[in-house]
Amino acid sequence: MLFSVRQAGPFSPGLVWEYGRVLGRSRRKTLPGKLILVPGAYILFMGIVFTVGMLASIGEPLTEREELGLLAMVPLIPALLLWGMSWCGFSRLPAALARLLRGRQSPEDSRFYPNHITRFRDSAYTDYPYQAVRDVYEGRTAFFLLMEGGQLLLLLKSGFIQGEPGAFRRFMDEKCGKPVIKV
Repeated sequence: MLFSVRQAGPFSPGLVWEYGRVLGRSRRKTLPGKLILVPGAYILFMGIVFTVGMLASIGEPLTEREELGLLAMVPLIPALLLWGMSWCGFSRLPAALARLLRGRQSPEDSRFYPNHITRFRDSAYTDYPYQAVRDVYEGRTAFFLLMEGGQLLLLLKSGFIQGEPGAFRRFMDEKCGKPVIKV
């Protein structure tokens, strides 16, 4: 065994943000992900315009209709900003949060051998060849291995039991035949 990583404990907001950026970047690699950039940019732009408009009207006296309009915009603005960020590929924050919370039921261990990866979860294990790794992303706090079939291996840098994160990056460059993408 060359590397061993234990995943357990709570997720930080920084980790959710990094994973959202990973999901956004991976979406931009597909044709639908590229086609959705233009409407996503428009939605994000409208969210920013509405935010600036609301902030500009804070000190002004408003009519009753304008106040009602501003109240309607309060829940709409975060929705537009998150939706636009997701479609533009900046961050798929809601999807990242949902996926991380869904996959957090039990601790898991990942072990990296010269010829394969073994993932232990719920007293069962799965072996993956290195050819099954689609992309490897590295953030400040974790590595994200996107596998074929939509699987994710989340490897916190603080969870390395055996091996070092810097050596792991070089190892994955070599084994997967593609560079680790910085987030």
